[in-house]
Amino acid sequence: MLNILFFLILAFIIIKAGKQLSICGDKLGDIMGLEKSWIGIVMLASITSLPELITSTASTVIGNPQMAVSNIFGSNLFNIFIIFILDIFFIKKSFSSSIGLKNFLSCLASILLTLIFFLGFVFGSISLGSISIISIVIFIMYFVAMKLIYVLECSDDFEHPVEENPEDDVVMTESQVKKGFIVSAVIVVIVGMALSHVADNIANTPIMGINLGGSFVGVILLALATSLPELTVSIQAIRMNSYNMAAGNILGSNIFNVGILFMVDLFYREGSLYETLGEFHLISGIFSILILLVLMMGMLFKSKKVKVDSWIIGGIYIAAMYVLYIKR
Repeated sequence: MLNILFFLILAFIIIKAGKQLSICGDKLGDIMGLEKSWIGIVMLASITSLPELITSTASTVIGNPQMAVSNIFGSNLFNIFIIFILDIFFIKKSFSSSIGLKNFLSCLASILLTLIFFLGFVFGSISLGSISIISIVIFIMYFVAMKLIYVLECSDDFEHPVEENPEDDVVMTESQVKKGFIVSAVIVVIVGMALSHVADNIANTPIMGINLGGSFVGVILLALATSLPELTVSIQAIRMNSYNMAAGNILGSNIFNVGILFMVDLFYREGSLYETLGEFHLISGIFSILILLVLMMGMLFKSKKVKVDSWIIGGIYIAAMYVLYIKR
């Protein structure tokens, strides 16, 4: 019970910090003249994904790379599930119809990196030093994807929906914005890591005599704990009417998360990382691609009122959790 109480307290803190991070990030983007989606993809996504980075790396160091990889793809699944939460509980019109097509490239980048991860099951033993060549390719492709997204952001090929920000009445100086962004970012990272630790403690206690297993714990509890910053920041971005910032945060976090595989491989010293993985991780990766494809279809066939894509996303997430529970 004490761990659950700690979890709730930390969740409350990160919700407050996430709100401030979104407001300061939005205003900092205005000061720097950046697109809302670019703020989400790079600035917010990198910060809100640091708990995944720290938790996955720590899991590898203590000898549990399976949990580390499960955390990565579990977080990616939950991140897209956030769109279902936003669409059903916080948005009147469809989320996919409210974001620009520039986010389409972010979806493709996440899928491409996941497909490269799949190659690790075949070529993962081929290494350069102590790191698999697959992890190196993922690391390089992450930066290539960021460069391509940046170039597209600077172009006028696609049109972003106009976003009116109701939080503009919050008057802040440039100095206050920068300090507020840094302080709230530090709080999100520290509390996010603490959340992961508490979730791990909860997970290590059998529930009604059922041992969930490290991989399933990673894909459920740790993924939920480390994705809470993304959820909080995205909800606040929606309340500020910054749909592209919310989408950028979610999709940018997915890209960043797959890039974490390089760090996991770097810290794993017991042989080939990919040879320790199994069917469970392959299935979680497949579901993470499937759920992204549904979002992409929603972006292509925009409908302001019909939210079929979001309901399908919710269904896929629940189905994924059921299948992964069986495969644990």
